Amino acid sequence: MKKATRLAEIDAAVNKFMPVTPDHPFYVDFKDLRGDFQERKVMKILNVSINENGQYFFDYQANPYNKTMLFLAGMRGSGKTSELAKYAKLLHSPECFFVVTCNVDEELDMDNIQYMDVLIFQLEKLLSMASEQKLQLDKGILESMQKWFEERVKEINTSLKAEGSAEIEVGGETSIAGLFAKMLGLTARIKMGLSGSRERAETIRTNFKNRFLDFSLKFNIFIEQAAEQLRKQDIAQEILFIVDGLEKTMSADVRRKIILEESNRIRQIKANTIFTLPIELMKEEQRIRNFSEIITFPFIKVKDRNGKFVEPALEKFREFVVKRVDASLFDNNATIDMAIACSGGSPRQLLRIIEHANLNADEAYGQITRQNMEAAIETLGNNIARYLEPEDFQLLKALKGDLNAGHPIGFNSQIQALLEKEVIFEYNDGTYKCVNPLLERSKLYKHHVS
Repeated sequence: MKKATRLAEIDAAVNKFMPVTPDHPFYVDFKDLRGDFQERKVMKILNVSINENGQYFFDYQANPYNKTMLFLAGMRGSGKTSELAKYAKLLHSPECFFVVTCNVDEELDMDNIQYMDVLIFQLEKLLSMASEQKLQLDKGILESMQKWFEERVKEINTSLKAEGSAEIEVGGETSIAGLFAKMLGLTARIKMGLSGSRERAETIRTNFKNRFLDFSLKFNIFIEQAAEQLRKQDIAQEILFIVDGLEKTMSADVRRKIILEESNRIRQIKANTIFTLPIELMKEEQRIRNFSEIITFPFIKVKDRNGKFVEPALEKFREFVVKRVDASLFDNNATIDMAIACSGGSPRQLLRIIEHANLNADEAYGQITRQNMEAAIETLGNNIARYLEPEDFQLLKALKGDLNAGHPIGFNSQIQALLEKEVIFEYNDGTYKCVNPLLERSKLYKHHVS
């Protein structure tokens, strides 16, 4: 992606499904602008400190048995992926973690995915990175892992053959020197099998689940030995997995099964891990806290309750826009500010607004005008309002009254449903909620509520 200097380039520059990392020219750090959320809280949960030189470090001697499981919760489009990419960059160092980032939405079958798929993917990514670092692991643990996986593949192939399905190949890697290469070959083929037919995937998962106690023991021993060797080679102090993309699975039922129904298996894996938590599971916070920590990553509040801009947030969002789209492509700064105000502090929604405003822009004129922006905002707002039920508008009217009175907004299933649909936005500690600013501009909302 590159900065747009012509209207024709805006669509690519505001790609809302392409998260940016800290080393990308588009990256903007919204640190300290998310209410109660603070980066230092995440670091504290991970037992990470900052030395006098401003570097992050993990004191292994003080935390030899501490394995953190953390869920980063928040609404879609809040920027969780970019935030996790920032942590990966900050913490990957000899003084801190060996960060293994697993973007499940990029490499697994999101139509058909279970926790076993994620765990095998984690192992494959760790093996790949350890191999690149030429980690001098004890041959015994690699040989033991290899033998165990080969036994599983033989059993799986026996079942597949009985079902008339194609077997998983285990050959083809014998010419590649090293146990790492053989293990990578095995895990890659198993992962490929999980992305194949549902029958084959289920056969593989069932085999691993039936022997999960044995698998988790070998996985944990491998993690411990790998971490020990990382310290010896001065590469890192511990291993940290970042598992992102779970909320992009195709159904809420799948996400619930992975996180809640597999919680017993998740807790058997002794490894520092950060997961993203899908928004519909935020209501299960008390259950999840039985085996993990949760920290909420809210939208950025761009306006106070009195309707005034929060200037630091406004400045950061202006930076966010002009890094992607040259300021000369807007008729004036007020047009940019209008888009920011209607974004509600959602980076993704802001990109969507600019994208639609550009659709209305006159190529010959060469700029997005205030009229283009207003038309885009009205269209997007009407699209949100179109599918709301009468009882939804009743709730929104009550919500408006509570907001005007300065009351905290609690939880109920109807509010949760509107949060999931991005009809309502949530800020700070979760007690401050407001209507999506786009919806407020719609004809239906004005009729039923305003």
